[in-house]
Amino acid sequence: MASLALGIACGADAPSAPAAPPTPAQPAPPVRPGVRSVTVTTAPFDPRGYVVGETIGVQLTFSEPVSVTGSPGLTLEIGDDTRRAGWDEDASTGAFLAFRYRVALSDRDGDGISIAADAVTTDGGAIRSRSGAEADVSIGEHTLTDDAGQRVLGAPPERSCTDERSLALRYARAVVGAWDGTPFRVDFVRNFPDLATDEYLRRQLEAIGRLADQIEAQLGYPLIEPGDLIPVPDGAPAGWDQDYDRYWWNDLLPRDPGQILAFYLDDDNEAWDGAGSPMSAHVCCGTTSYNRRFFRPPHWTEWTGPNSPQGETIVHELFHLLGFVHTRADSPVGVPMSREALHRPWESGSPIYYATWTDVENLRCIFPAGG
Repeated sequence: MASLALGIACGADAPSAPAAPPTPAQPAPPVRPGVRSVTVTTAPFDPRGYVVGETIGVQLTFSEPVSVTGSPGLTLEIGDDTRRAGWDEDASTGAFLAFRYRVALSDRDGDGISIAADAVTTDGGAIRSRSGAEADVSIGEHTLTDDAGQRVLGAPPERSCTDERSLALRYARAVVGAWDGTPFRVDFVRNFPDLATDEYLRRQLEAIGRLADQIEAQLGYPLIEPGDLIPVPDGAPAGWDQDYDRYWWNDLLPRDPGQILAFYLDDDNEAWDGAGSPMSAHVCCGTTSYNRRFFRPPHWTEWTGPNSPQGETIVHELFHLLGFVHTRADSPVGVPMSREALHRPWESGSPIYYATWTDVENLRCIFPAGG
């Protein structure tokens, strides 16, 4: 009997307790995006520091793509003051958020800017992941303290002219060599396609007027002035605006002394390794052209939409005619343009070309008062 009882207790067929029902899987809470890095995307044109009008650009990289509502900001510590860098929606994408601040005359920081852990402000908006998790906007260990490469001067330092005029003369003698103290008049030749209405062309002239006001306010004397819409000058040969290379080599558009002309060129050039450029400065001739490519997408769409520049595309080409080249520091001709303003403003988040204080001070050296 004892062995029988043991067999029942230990046998393979002994009854077992019913299994517990499985626990339903709980959804994992969304992971909050966090700041992975902070990068200053700009550098001062003068290595001694940013001056008035230049842009300080900062990029925050999050751990995953984010979306933004409202208008977040980033607090920069400049000397003893704090300044708000605004969110640049156009320069932000995916996991990257861009911010930019335009330096004011009163800004000073001899040690370099700082960015604290709590620098990001959402101002009633939000930064969230695509799944809806609100981001942790603390910068944490990625703070910036007295970055020596990001000093701020505000008012530019005292400076003396060196070889700016001779460099400009070697590059753009047609305009630079004609300076006699009388401001250059910028006229638009009315040979543009119907797409460019008179209203549109007058906005280009208004941009030149804004630049003229900036230059005169800083230099104390006028250098350029907006002109008018004019007919094709007498003496221009048939087909003068139909062939880029022919125009470039033959200076086919007559102009008066002290006159700068902008016009339409019904051709595409092969600049930039064949990619072509929508606009060209003809430094040989004191003229600038809006090439056929300008009026095709994406250029025409980008430059005439609701958020487009109001004519400042002409400013870049005009500075070429005034003796400026792109930012090649070792160029034997021409004066370098400011990097993130006249040359490639979108690198700092700006949608427009604009002249900095340093650019205008270089004009003082190229075009001294009185000629």
